[in-house]
Amino acid sequence: MESELIGALSVESAGNILPDDALGMICFNSTYIEFVDRSFKIKGMASTLSLMAGEAFMACVYIYFVANIDGRMNESSDWASLAMFTIGLATCVALLWNLHLRKDLFQYTHYPVRFNRITRKIYFFRHNGPGGVVVVPWGSPYAFFHIGRGGQDPSLRDLRCHLLDRHRQVQQTFTIGHFWSHDDDIREQWALICRYMQDGPEHCFDDPLDRVITLSPKGTLRNCWMLVCLMMGTTFFPLRYTLMLPIYGALTLSRWLTFKTCRAPVFPPELEAECAVAPDDPHSLPEPRFMAEFASDPAIYARAQQRHRERMLWR
Repeated sequence: MESELIGALSVESAGNILPDDALGMICFNSTYIEFVDRSFKIKGMASTLSLMAGEAFMACVYIYFVANIDGRMNESSDWASLAMFTIGLATCVALLWNLHLRKDLFQYTHYPVRFNRITRKIYFFRHNGPGGVVVVPWGSPYAFFHIGRGGQDPSLRDLRCHLLDRHRQVQQTFTIGHFWSHDDDIREQWALICRYMQDGPEHCFDDPLDRVITLSPKGTLRNCWMLVCLMMGTTFFPLRYTLMLPIYGALTLSRWLTFKTCRAPVFPPELEAECAVAPDDPHSLPEPRFMAEFASDPAIYARAQQRHRERMLWR
């Protein structure tokens, strides 16, 4: 597509963009840097909540209908009506499941993407079984990185990688990090990745206070609540404990229950061996127990506010 060619990203240089992880980074050390994928941000959120509520409502309607038959099923037409009602309801449930829920429930908590600067490889996680990780050399001509657009909302951007065959046809597509509303959010993330792979971990951040991992992929209630607050934006944030509490609470519960059904991603032992990190690695950043844990440091919080104000200038 023309828009993808316009948004192409070079592995040689990210330009003069200030690097930032765009809240998508979950690991950083001298060996590799790791991100979640696009689906993490919306996992268990509004679509899942509404569809699960829809299925629960249909189940209640069916139970109520059957419980109130009271032995009135005498005619064959009555049994035919019940059978048709059952088939119709089951079809609706199956449709909602296949439409979205099967992609969200009983899957993985996240689908990590790992950039290893030692082996010069990129690891795209797909599943825990054999062949569940796609490995691509950094700088491969068959890996096309670009700024992608949302299928349902074209105003949303994300960092994508098309894996091409020798005829330049797309075989697989992976996303790295969250989706945002401005190209520069994606370019900042790409700048961090490029600096890491080209210059090393010591040159990734211009300010020492930026050397912080903010996102935690753990599906705890606290993390789910904080991600909901992020997704709902600043407009409703002051109302999160009052007028908007039922919505915030329902979304948090939906996300938490979704994570409870999912498994953690596990890289194969041979790939973990390739990505081994020295115990005394000077560039390894601590991983937060919960989202924004390190923002309790006044200096780190002030720096985050400054970066937010800078972004507002181009949003």
